[in-house]
Amino acid sequence: MAFVSTAPLVSRLTRRGRLMAKRTCDRRGHAFAFGRFLFRTPTAWEYAAAVAGGSDPAAQRWLGWLPESVVAEPMRGEALRVVPGTGPDWTTPDPHSVDVVAIDLVAGRCAGLVSVHAGEDGGPETGGYLAPGYRGQGFGRDLFAAGLVLAHEHLGLSRVRAGAEVGNVASGRSLEAAGLRRVPGPPQYTLPDGRACEAWWYQHDAAWPRKCAGPQARWLAPPRLSRECLSRF
Repeated sequence: MAFVSTAPLVSRLTRRGRLMAKRTCDRRGHAFAFGRFLFRTPTAWEYAAAVAGGSDPAAQRWLGWLPESVVAEPMRGEALRVVPGTGPDWTTPDPHSVDVVAIDLVAGRCAGLVSVHAGEDGGPETGGYLAPGYRGQGFGRDLFAAGLVLAHEHLGLSRVRAGAEVGNVASGRSLEAAGLRRVPGPPQYTLPDGRACEAWWYQHDAAWPRKCAGPQARWLAPPRLSRECLSRF
């Protein structure tokens, strides 16, 4: 009698196996694959890993988080070793942001985070960052493109903007590679730590946005339809 391994089935039946196999959205979170990465609403441990991935000095040069939000060593190194799919549910998300963690399915690591959040004017913006081991390899394009997928195909947003500090050429190139275009905008924006920066602004539009079954950006006011739009219904 031949022996048939049940390991793949057992893996799928575990919580981690289910999370890593998830590719569709539900009321608990978002999930979709793009390029090398699985983008998914994080567990608490995955979110900690993502925050650690943006806490190094090189990232903080552009992100400018409050000191209490920055993960210091040695906790940063420990958090970056989190195994994706592990940890309790993330129960305290930012009420004005929809965040998804980028999971490298090949290496089994949390590679970064991208979000759609309320900008300074209340309108939707996208932004994100990569962990140190994923920078300078062209993955920024996939990260920001995933932000557009989240905005247009999951949150039903027809327009989303993104800001980058003047001089942050890598982010600017990644945003343009993802399909965003330069547009006029406020000359400055303020980082969480209070530092005012000169800004470049980018925008992407979708003619037919869609909503998924996942958590929605409920902080956004319903868009006002123009007379021209109303005439088409």
